[in-house]
Amino acid sequence: MPDPDGADRVRLSSPDKVLIPAADGHEAITKAQLFDYAGRIAARMVPLIADRPAVLQRFPDGIDGEGWYQKHTPKHFPGWIPTVEVPKRGGTVRHVVIDSADALRYVVNQGTVTVHVLGGTVDRIDVPAELNIDLDPSGDDPAQVVAAALAVRELLDDLGVTGFPKSSGSRGIHVHVPLRGDAPFPAVAALGQHLAAALVARHPELLTTEFSKDERGDRLYLDVLRNAPAQHAVAPYTLRPRPGAPVAVPLRWDEVDGSWQPRSTPLASLFRRLGSQSSDPWAGFHDARVEAATIAARLDQLGR
Repeated sequence: MPDPDGADRVRLSSPDKVLIPAADGHEAITKAQLFDYAGRIAARMVPLIADRPAVLQRFPDGIDGEGWYQKHTPKHFPGWIPTVEVPKRGGTVRHVVIDSADALRYVVNQGTVTVHVLGGTVDRIDVPAELNIDLDPSGDDPAQVVAAALAVRELLDDLGVTGFPKSSGSRGIHVHVPLRGDAPFPAVAALGQHLAAALVARHPELLTTEFSKDERGDRLYLDVLRNAPAQHAVAPYTLRPRPGAPVAVPLRWDEVDGSWQPRSTPLASLFRRLGSQSSDPWAGFHDARVEAATIAARLDQLGR
């Protein structure tokens, strides 16, 4: 009888291989530790990505070695891991779909450190499941990111829309707005640009949509370009290829304050964090879905 935890389907190889070397006061992290993390976090992470095509950021020899973004599923991946064919210019690419703890463990055993997901779903590749606002700071000032995130929240509150913040695990914060899947990518991309323009109009000294870094000055860049078919974003609860393996961790809005730091939740402290929480910060994510057309109509009304 198969092991319900998938241990007989996914065998860990080279458990002592260091994938993330010791640095910046953090201890080295082995493949066995990442494999263990995958099994422990799957109940939180997988429901948020189980219907999304994935992009794997792989470092088979550790983050100091060669790494790459894997979009097309290798032939040696087992048949029990689902895949989905996604159109691309001049053809298609077959993405893996991480729909179980087994699948998450398997890709980690292949040297995956970070999981990214596309905006569309397995059933509706051309329709984004969410709108993503990536708050990309001009420097390394956490206060600027916090101010920008709170500006986004204020606008969303005015629109009667729930946004879900997440530390990117790198420098910024992503705000996710779950959608009902009523609008294709061009409409959602246009909505993202409309929201960004409204935010810049409200906070011209803080925010910008200027793509050129030379034109941004000290303002924070509102990146809504991820709301396009070929774009991908880091998955909630995934690890980043940096010392300590900082987590792209979902946040409560009351945590987006002066104490926020961009990489304050490394792998070593993630489960202490989860254990101290009375509830899941992203509980109700799927129940908060809203039609993109509804947001657009409310935004138009707000601007009048």
